[in-house]
Amino acid sequence: MFKAIVNKASQNTLIKSGFWYTIGNFFLQGISFITIPIFTRLLNTDNYGVVNLYSTWQSTFMYIISLGLASSVSKAKHDFKEDYDGYLSSILFLSIISLIVAVFLGCIFKNSIAFATQLPVSLIMILIFQSFFAYVVDYVSTKYTIEYQYKKYLFISISSTVLNVILSIVLILSLTQNKYIGRIGGGFVVTSVYGIVLLILILVKGKKLINIKYWKYALALSLPLIPHSISGLILSQFDRILIRKYVGFSATGIYSFAYNMGMIVSVVWASTNKAWVPWFFEQMDKRNVDDIKQKMKYYIILFSVIVSILIFVSPELVMMMSSKGFWEGLKLVPIIMISYFFVFLYSLPVNYEFYMKKTYLISIGTFLSGFINIILNLLLIPKYGYIAGAYTTLVSYILLFLYHYIIANVLSKGKLFETRYFVFSIVFIFAVAGMFYILKSLWVIRYIIIITGITLAFYIIKNKIQVILLKK
Repeated sequence: MFKAIVNKASQNTLIKSGFWYTIGNFFLQGISFITIPIFTRLLNTDNYGVVNLYSTWQSTFMYIISLGLASSVSKAKHDFKEDYDGYLSSILFLSIISLIVAVFLGCIFKNSIAFATQLPVSLIMILIFQSFFAYVVDYVSTKYTIEYQYKKYLFISISSTVLNVILSIVLILSLTQNKYIGRIGGGFVVTSVYGIVLLILILVKGKKLINIKYWKYALALSLPLIPHSISGLILSQFDRILIRKYVGFSATGIYSFAYNMGMIVSVVWASTNKAWVPWFFEQMDKRNVDDIKQKMKYYIILFSVIVSILIFVSPELVMMMSSKGFWEGLKLVPIIMISYFFVFLYSLPVNYEFYMKKTYLISIGTFLSGFINIILNLLLIPKYGYIAGAYTTLVSYILLFLYHYIIANVLSKGKLFETRYFVFSIVFIFAVAGMFYILKSLWVIRYIIIITGITLAFYIIKNKIQVILLKK
């Protein structure tokens, strides 16, 4: 029976691609987790804070410079099947034009940008170019994902990550002061090399540079999403900027470390979402609503179980991955994990909105949520410190989920999403979090609960599979 289950799963595109994306991303996250104790020891909390602040702004600049054009790659695969490569090269050339404008403005307003970002002036041009090439890598990775070319995707992701880490360590060790330059410089060099190579490959293969039809299509999808992207970054990053301003680089470093630990939930979501989105689009094209609802139910249950386990083991992860100077952030990790759980939940209705090309609705929701996040952070961080940042982000993501769920339910006329599974998963996660804070110092009991829960889940799933196979 086990062999039959494995054979059936290996023939399912969603399961197969999802498996490899998850394995690959966990390998990448494994590298990141292995290097966390290295970088938290090579860099003090101040330097670690600078690196994470730079990373915050790089994510923001990536969306601005690229005009968010990577968001059109998935949908264009279905709308321009006959000339997909031509579409990709044309849109990438449009991005190059945007880069030229960004470089020009960066040279003129370099000092003003440095003042606004709280970064050294010497990093501004590096920030602009790295943001662009990070977009190119993401652009091509999205192409490989939508085409189920997970081997190419994993090769780019894994090799670039390994080289980034190695070069960064070498550069940090070669510096006696301002060691953050080594970490930033390692990422800049590797990202730029990969970005240039992939850029050339796409342009040569597509052979099209200027196509007004493609440009209009891409901009119609991407421009409404820029406020969404920027607001999304505000949701996840604005707190660090305020913490740096009101508390200092050291607090930013501790808070950023806690966020990096909590983001393992985001890694799980990103892995599974890469498999879910192309499958979801295909099933929507075929109008297989019942199949989508069934798979979504299992998707929500599985993700809820994974997040609950991660919350329970978070203290040991934190202590294993850092020096004592960073342990202060342990109390925030479960809150951050729950925040990313709501990111997973709202991604389900958002994918439907994107399929329906209602991107302006996505931007409105994220903008409103980002605005609320800014107000809450401005009110609470100066008074309560970096702890407030985690709770304001959680509140903002909850509101964002509610917005998208209501919108998508209206658009689908209540035929696609089952409220009870969303409600059950939310109640379950908050119950787990409450239990965690009660048992935080009782690690033996926590692990007994984990083992019992996994064993029970295994038998339930096994029995359900047996019933399905017997029916067939």
